[in-house]
Amino acid sequence: MTKKQQKVWAYKVKHPLATASEVAKATKTSYGYVYKLMQKIGTPKDVSDAGRFHYKPKPVAKTDSNADLNPVTPPRPSSRGSILDTAKEYVTKDRAADHGDMEDNFQRIAAYWNTHLGLISYIKDTDVAVMMALLKVARIHSNVTHGDNWIDACGYLSCGGELAGKD
Repeated sequence: MTKKQQKVWAYKVKHPLATASEVAKATKTSYGYVYKLMQKIGTPKDVSDAGRFHYKPKPVAKTDSNADLNPVTPPRPSSRGSILDTAKEYVTKDRAADHGDMEDNFQRIAAYWNTHLGLISYIKDTDVAVMMALLKVARIHSNVTHGDNWIDACGYLSCGGELAGKD
């Protein structure tokens, strides 16, 4: 693989939803070159959609040559629609088996926080949703490119909105 190809693919892996023209501009290569290169493995949408939500890296056997490699992370959505779609996927699938009922869980967290702070029923379940979103906002401040924080903040706020609608 040429250095030019490596540069294009490295950018595309880091920005899976980037169009051919965006990749060309970012890598200072021609649109035609990037377009032809991307056609070798499918259209940009095919490539990014293929692994967006169900990506499972293959296990890598530890050897002396790869012992220090960082684990592969799945590509994260980067458009506002895909961020919201991913957040929706997270909050609408059945997570009760892992975490219990959302409303019960948020009420329990509020009770623990109230106890820890010496308060009596001051923090409500909707406050938990807001404060968890604020935790994600604080994490965004430390690493603006980490997609999970953006997605999780949307998810917590949507849970809070549902809980507020029950009052």
